[in-house]
Amino acid sequence: SDKLCDVQIDYAAENDVAQCHKLLNIEIERGGSYPQEEQLDEQQFRAYFLSHDAFVVRDGKTIAGMFYIKPNFPGRCSHICNGGFVVADAYRRRGLARFMALQFQRFAPDLGYLASMFNLVFVSNAASVNLWRSVDGFVETGRIPKAGRLRGHEQLVDAIQFGLSLIHI
Repeated sequence: SDKLCDVQIDYAAENDVAQCHKLLNIEIERGGSYPQEEQLDEQQFRAYFLSHDAFVVRDGKTIAGMFYIKPNFPGRCSHICNGGFVVADAYRRRGLARFMALQFQRFAPDLGYLASMFNLVFVSNAASVNLWRSVDGFVETGRIPKAGRLRGHEQLVDAIQFGLSLIHI
């Protein structure tokens, strides 16, 4: 099916860890969206992706996508969150990223965040750039020249930063 039908969203559970760990490592290995250069072992995955609030979108027993919400900064700025998103290959181009983006906007204020900032949306990741440009509320707040050494690119790739106020939501 080309459309999302009967997916369910929930907190990531212990029995989701193996699938989620594999999904993130596939994305890291591709080298185009996350800054890590090496795949993460399970402990590193737990510390990075599961350290705060992590969500999965299930299609039956399959993890179709996942995202986290966690503070982008400590202390006085911990009310600003960050998010990281992964969509499984079989679920791309079916609206799942947009679905997760809208859930992110819904969940983050409920978790006490007042704003969100995405630090590294690489300009070469057209799907991600287009998504955040099209979701109401997100604004481009900056651009980091030559931010990433991405796989398949001879030159360093710029990154866009996106911000979102959660006060009005």
